[in-house]
Amino acid sequence: MTDAIVEIRSAVRPHLQQLEAGDAYLVAVSGGADSLALAYALIKESESLALRAIAVTIDHQLQNQSAAVAEKTADQLRRFGYQEVLIEKVVVSTESGVEAGARDARYQALSTLAEKFNSTKVFLGHTRDDQAETVLLGLARGSGTRSLSGMAIENGIYVRPLLVITREQTERACKEIEVEYWNDPHNSNTDFSRVKVRQEVLPLMEQELGPGIAAALARSASLLRDDAD
Repeated sequence: MTDAIVEIRSAVRPHLQQLEAGDAYLVAVSGGADSLALAYALIKESESLALRAIAVTIDHQLQNQSAAVAEKTADQLRRFGYQEVLIEKVVVSTESGVEAGARDARYQALSTLAEKFNSTKVFLGHTRDDQAETVLLGLARGSGTRSLSGMAIENGIYVRPLLVITREQTERACKEIEVEYWNDPHNSNTDFSRVKVRQEVLPLMEQELGPGIAAALARSASLLRDDAD
């Protein structure tokens, strides 16, 4: 195993060890580097734990190639070793915007599937970079402590073990295991505030203020979560 794989497997291991033999868990996989690296680490760490691993890829049907992307992702998951791979099509309402609508549809589908399969946990592939973006967007909106605390590693059945892992590490992990990940075109569209923060604001802050901005924002989120709690 290489460094990136070791670090990601180390991040997921404690959460799997909380489960008991026979427990089921879901992992949501978009086909991007973050969720593919997460899915790979989970199935490898599950091998000796007698857990029921179920991989789910959500087809938001927002792009012409979405069905093909979902099928390719499902094939990759089967090659990883997943015996149960689901493709769940959802209908996205755009009344509150595409991002919010897709998120709501995704979580509704995951919640329904978790109940159907009696899943103890649902694993999500958000990284430390996602956390930093969330905090910065919250600051821009003038949010309070709870909002600025960002995403919790554990929130009910939802688990985000990669909040201690960078996006660069997940991309490196995918290259190390020789799996091709998908770059969602929406992630390059700066009409979305999060994409603008990712591609323009954070790089400028790193350039002008020095490296480590994303890590500092994620650390602030952790401190603010403790305060809010």
